[in-house]
Amino acid sequence: MHPKREDLFLATVGSEMGFELGDFAKKGKGRKAFRIWHLTGEGGSVECRPLIIGNTIYFTSMDYNLYAYDIPSRKLLWSFRAGGPFIGVNPVIWKEFIYVISYDHNLYCVDVRTGKEVWRFRTGDRMYSSITIENGVVYFASKDFYVYAVDTETGKEIWRFRTGGWSGTTPTFYNGRIYASSSDGNLYCLDAKTGKEIWRFQTEGNIYNEELFCIKDDIIYFGSDDQNLYAVSTEDGKEIWRFKTGGVINCVPAIYNGVIYFGVQDNNLYALTMEGKELWRFKTGDKLGGFYPAMKDNILYFGSSDHNFYAVTTEGKLFWKFRTEGEIWNTCTIKGNIIYFGSYDCHVYALDPKTGKELFRFKTSSSVKSTYDLEEETVFEFKPPKVEETKEEEKDRYEVRAEVVHGDTYKAKSEYHMDVQYQTKGEYK
Repeated sequence: MHPKREDLFLATVGSEMGFELGDFAKKGKGRKAFRIWHLTGEGGSVECRPLIIGNTIYFTSMDYNLYAYDIPSRKLLWSFRAGGPFIGVNPVIWKEFIYVISYDHNLYCVDVRTGKEVWRFRTGDRMYSSITIENGVVYFASKDFYVYAVDTETGKEIWRFRTGGWSGTTPTFYNGRIYASSSDGNLYCLDAKTGKEIWRFQTEGNIYNEELFCIKDDIIYFGSDDQNLYAVSTEDGKEIWRFKTGGVINCVPAIYNGVIYFGVQDNNLYALTMEGKELWRFKTGDKLGGFYPAMKDNILYFGSSDHNFYAVTTEGKLFWKFRTEGEIWNTCTIKGNIIYFGSYDCHVYALDPKTGKELFRFKTSSSVKSTYDLEEETVFEFKPPKVEETKEEEKDRYEVRAEVVHGDTYKAKSEYHMDVQYQTKGEYK
């Protein structure tokens, strides 16, 4: 996610969530504050990694729709409309169903053949980023401070874990554990079956991952708003090394042939050794965020908020670039000899990876670009409180029941309610 996707609950909002002013502290000189972002205009922009299964492409849009198109004919097979936009949400298929989370607070299970809703699970706040499915369990996070585990078949909650802040993480499964992050600056390691915390690693900024975390040889690599890329042991959460950049890191690294590649909001794509030493950097015209670079035949493919999609060699040299009419914040998908990616100009593009020539494109229902805004000046830094709640308190404070109803009918009962004072004109409802 890009810099306009980062949020901080100020003291007033934090108190509504059960925190006191003592949980926040004035920033010292030279230290970065968390930032508040909000959407200011609805549109049909695309910020997701397209999913290709057979001859069908699936992608989400900020026009509230999940699309399924037939690639050979370019015809729409079906679309599913949620109650809010899909922001940084990659569709995931498990068996005969497709799963997505939405800004409207819901996790949806949709029939992949018909696009009909099977069930939904409601959380206490908005959601973006994506989900992980492992062993019949959906893992995802919400801005209500929780990481969830929900049964794929029934939509029933298995467990939830409370972090110290809102979360825009895609939980990542590895060796029986779930790795998830939060705006409280922590990377959490949880037991995948129970949701119990095993360890946490603290940084000085929000940790956001729109894609699965990069894990190799029991080391997890991730970036933070504090401008560092970290290498941390998955076993005990001990730092192995860190690499300082010139900007916020919301991109998830990718490792190819023993080299780490990742984008930074200082406009650069970096290449590092596995020991964290810089090999080279490639500069674009604007920020890089929300994606990991894909590779095919030793060419790296990625987009930038400068509206360009780039093809760069593994030596850091430009191979070609293709310009769209909008920012590009998502990872591309390479299938066969075609590259697919979305743009804020309301299209999903298909390009030839050798030449960068456009082959075809898919359009969303709206030609209006989604817009956003950012309040950069914030004097509060979130410090996660130690939270211990009894089962009775949990039940009283937040209880959700989902009923699985095949077809278009869905019934849900929620006793969770939060009065949010932070509202902006034009914000998605």
